[in-house]
Amino acid sequence: MTDQTPDTAPAVNSAVPGAASPTKPASAPVKKSSRGAGLLGAALIIVLLVAVGLGWALWLQRKQADAAGREIATRLATLEDAVAQGRKDAREALTLIQGQSGQVRSLEAQAQEAKTRYNDLQQAWETFSGGATDEILANDVERLLVLANQQLRLAGNVNNAIVALETAQTRLAQAARPLFAGLQQSINGDIDRLRAVATVDIPAQTARIDRLAGLISKAPLLVPDAAAPGASSDTQPKPATAPIQSQADDPRHQLPADAAWWERWRAEIASWPGRAGSTLTHELGDLISVQRVDQPAALLLSSEQAEQVRGALRQRLMTAQLAMLMRQPEVWKNELANVENVLSIYYDGRAVDTQSALRLTHELQNIDIAVRLPDVGDSLASVAALRAAGFDSPAKQD
Repeated sequence: MTDQTPDTAPAVNSAVPGAASPTKPASAPVKKSSRGAGLLGAALIIVLLVAVGLGWALWLQRKQADAAGREIATRLATLEDAVAQGRKDAREALTLIQGQSGQVRSLEAQAQEAKTRYNDLQQAWETFSGGATDEILANDVERLLVLANQQLRLAGNVNNAIVALETAQTRLAQAARPLFAGLQQSINGDIDRLRAVATVDIPAQTARIDRLAGLISKAPLLVPDAAAPGASSDTQPKPATAPIQSQADDPRHQLPADAAWWERWRAEIASWPGRAGSTLTHELGDLISVQRVDQPAALLLSSEQAEQVRGALRQRLMTAQLAMLMRQPEVWKNELANVENVLSIYYDGRAVDTQSALRLTHELQNIDIAVRLPDVGDSLASVAALRAAGFDSPAKQD
């Protein structure tokens, strides 16, 4: 069999006579088989690609499933740990609650025990207070009455006396003894009398005395002294100065505006004596002071004596304050009268501070410190009457 190439095959076929031309019939099967093989190859490639894609997809899905499984397993393990920790915490909390419940029960028991003891003590105190004898009660009330009487007699303190009487009244009210009904009425009467007393306002009068002492320290004397450095020129006596020559008396101002020169010179020369007298009076006025003084000795005080005068006045004010506390009206009025006398003699009456001090001294003199204070004699007499009548024993009272 001779091999024919595609180039020599048509030439051979054309050289043989009568032979049919196999060119067209032979070419059709070849084309069909090659097309079928191409389609089959393409189908195989597609199938292979699909298989590869499905495998890849399955591999990815399996990988994701494995990762999801591992994550789920991790989460389950974490959840189990959390649940175990929660159970542990719950057990600890339950144990703590049980311990606290025991402590609360213990505290409640202690509180109940303390309440029981308090009630027992309260009952014992009430029994002791209510079961005290009349004699002990009378001694307590009498001690309070004596204290009130001392406050009235020695200190003149009405408020403290009222407090002592109210304490005694409360003590009798708590005891509720019919035997002391008359004593309670006497104490009530003494309290009403003390509340109706018009007493002297000691703090207010003390403040006024302190204010007067301040005025005495800064008011100016008739002679200058170093004790009142704040005394201004308004409080010191002013020298009598002559007024300067007025324009109406000046010959220069009486000339007309169109006066001649020789008239102006003559008016100038005529005004010289008046101007010289005014200037001399103004200059020498500071050296001469005219003032009326009833006591010439007040102008002869030295600085040390002026300070002694102020100190003596302050000492008299302290004595007057002590007399007010001791309810001695004679001493009170005498000391204030001496203060007023010294102010009117040695102090400058034209100064504002001196006038204020004199006015305040006069107001203090008009205050009556001799207040008539009542006593608690009725209450003391009632206690004495109870002691004279005698007290029943506790057995008879029961």
